[in-house]
Amino acid sequence: MNQEHQIQSASAHLSQRVSDLTLLLTQAVDALAGGSPDLAARAEQLRLMVTRPPRVAVVGRLKSGKSTLVNALTENLIAATGALECTMAVSMYHNGAPARAEIHSVDGQMARIPLNNGPLDSLPVPLNEVDYIDQFLPNRRLEELTLIDTPGTATLTVENEQRTRRILVDGQRDTRRASGWADCLVFLSDSAPREDEKRFLSQLGMTPLNTVGILSRADSFGSGAFGSIDPLQHARQHANSIQKKLVSTVQQTIPLSGLMAESALTGKVTGDVARQLAALAELDRDDLLDFLEADDPREVVAGFSANDRDDLLDVMGEYGVFAGRSIAAEGGAPALVKWMVETSGVSELVHLLTGDITYFAVLQRAARMLDVLDDLASNHPDMNHIRWVLSVTLAQPGMHFVLLYRSYRNTYASTPDSRLLQLLRTAVTAGHPADTVNLPRDTPVDQVRRAIEEQIAELQQLSMSPLSAAEDEARERLLGSFQSALQATI
Repeated sequence: MNQEHQIQSASAHLSQRVSDLTLLLTQAVDALAGGSPDLAARAEQLRLMVTRPPRVAVVGRLKSGKSTLVNALTENLIAATGALECTMAVSMYHNGAPARAEIHSVDGQMARIPLNNGPLDSLPVPLNEVDYIDQFLPNRRLEELTLIDTPGTATLTVENEQRTRRILVDGQRDTRRASGWADCLVFLSDSAPREDEKRFLSQLGMTPLNTVGILSRADSFGSGAFGSIDPLQHARQHANSIQKKLVSTVQQTIPLSGLMAESALTGKVTGDVARQLAALAELDRDDLLDFLEADDPREVVAGFSANDRDDLLDVMGEYGVFAGRSIAAEGGAPALVKWMVETSGVSELVHLLTGDITYFAVLQRAARMLDVLDDLASNHPDMNHIRWVLSVTLAQPGMHFVLLYRSYRNTYASTPDSRLLQLLRTAVTAGHPADTVNLPRDTPVDQVRRAIEEQIAELQQLSMSPLSAAEDEARERLLGSFQSALQATI
């Protein structure tokens, strides 16, 4: 079996797990709803959580490009950008019709505003009274992902960060708002995360498996479009370097030009834009610099007003103008859009968010549901019913991977440098005995068995080492996982 076929097989296997696990969680919620009226209300929140598309929170500092990324991912200019007041509130974007915004106030009130031909650009209530905003529009991408756009972390105003924390940090402690919990995270930064950003990320209850790092504004990286090194190549090298340092924080770090992605995917790159860009194809580097910097660009290119040039830069950015002009000259708008999508990094991000991250998002929500059931089983008046639901749910084979993931999450939170994390990470995705020990699936069975037996022996020896409570539980889970894999080789 070649590597490409193995990857496709593993992806199909994870997709099946997502479907099976979603069905199992839905059945557990239905059983929970059969208890007291209070449990029925809690079950409704959990049902919304386990049946909706994976919910992706987009976080980063003020002006890091979060709303621009939301527009690119939805291929629609739904998220307002700039300094509008509505960008200072948390917005959740859903697939739905008619297109509308529902502004939820901290006092529990809701105001509905139709969205006609553009993003929400004003609020019907003062910003300090807004809890969060639900925005709906018929959208193919939002059938796969729900997006949460946040006003920023460590921003210039304490209030902005508090709004983000109220939804993403404090909200995850309130089971009555479970339908709003995020399942995975996209973190935007123009460099390696700062210490305050690392602290914030650690409070979100995520793991590296469901967290993606974005090196934003990659098209202006280093010395920019006119530097000696292509800024996107430079950004890729820097992202790879950051990833080595952040392997314990994010699954992958992707360099991204949000401007190029948004322009290409939201219809801003028209035939007129391509023709204007093509008119610059014959300029050499110095002439192009003169064109961009001149008070009157008509002195360099006849018929090109300053407004024309500025509009072109708004759509393409300096790098898009510099590197895209020959593509526009050769292939027009279609070739230009294709190049921008491929070059910007957005295709790589979409592939990740709609692929493996979906599986980890479902594991995240399943682990949180177990947390809720555990808490209710200890504190709720109808605890006997809850304990029955919990025992039946845990007895299902698909919960094996949820428990492994929860051990991974808990170990990551308590002991982020634990040697068990990589073993847990591998076990969570394993679909074949050879996968558990990182061997190709066509490896001879005897070799797979030896590798598994060696791993079991190492885990048994760890019982003599000082371990945190989370690590000790993780070790037991891993032993069970390896022993099952060993049994499957017989």
